[in-house]
Amino acid sequence: LLPEQSAAKAKAILQQVISALGGRAFLNVRDSDCTGRLVQFGHSGETLGNTLFRELWLLPAKNRMEYITKGQHNIVGYLLGADGLSIVQGGVLITVFDGDQGWMLDKSGVSSQPEDVIKSFAEQVKSGMNNMLRSRMDEDGVEFRYAGSDLVDMKEAEWIEISDRDHRALRMSVEKSTHLPLRWVVATRDPETRERTEIVTSYTQFISVDGVQTPLSVSRAQNGRQVSQIFFTGCKYNSNLSPQLFTPASLEQHSSEASKKGYKDGKDNK
Repeated sequence: LLPEQSAAKAKAILQQVISALGGRAFLNVRDSDCTGRLVQFGHSGETLGNTLFRELWLLPAKNRMEYITKGQHNIVGYLLGADGLSIVQGGVLITVFDGDQGWMLDKSGVSSQPEDVIKSFAEQVKSGMNNMLRSRMDEDGVEFRYAGSDLVDMKEAEWIEISDRDHRALRMSVEKSTHLPLRWVVATRDPETRERTEIVTSYTQFISVDGVQTPLSVSRAQNGRQVSQIFFTGCKYNSNLSPQLFTPASLEQHSSEASKKGYKDGKDNK
């Protein structure tokens, strides 16, 4: 195919993806509130942790993740690279991001996220599949290419390649029969070491929620090694989440309520 034909074919397939994901309903998502279970894997494929969570998004770049753990163990910050955040027994760890700012609440209180974690979050937003489909397709410097057909998870699929002016290399595989996404691949290169990292997100078990096709299982692999799998138990869209939830003040409030409850529970158990 000539470059113009390839770009036109790629864009036509991406429009089919948007329609399959819910069309207007998908494009008009302003916020989401999802619950589920996060399973993390070690270098040999062993299960590191199994954590219940609630994740809130106020699009495009406000995120709140509440982890609910039973017992003392570490949550590896698989999304954002903040490794080994220790959680108080039976406690909750909450991370909040708002664009280029971020905070967390753990057993030592509320603190700012390290700069590299905030950068990592901003990159995750910028290179995310939903963000590309909802708001970046007409951005200056974003180019599309049809990259042929393939078998993915034993399903007939087509690959689309996307690049942007910041030299991100993004790829999507789309199931031919349903037009739903199967894979989203983000390849980056460290500017100093030139080392290449490839993160592959796989989507399965789509169901319709408020008119939006939503995957119940999302698996993530880095350089060929599976690092996590999310199983969603529920999602709702456009429930008018308050921007206040994405502030350090909301974490301070949660912390003070939790300590009051802990004090009360302690008294009740005496």
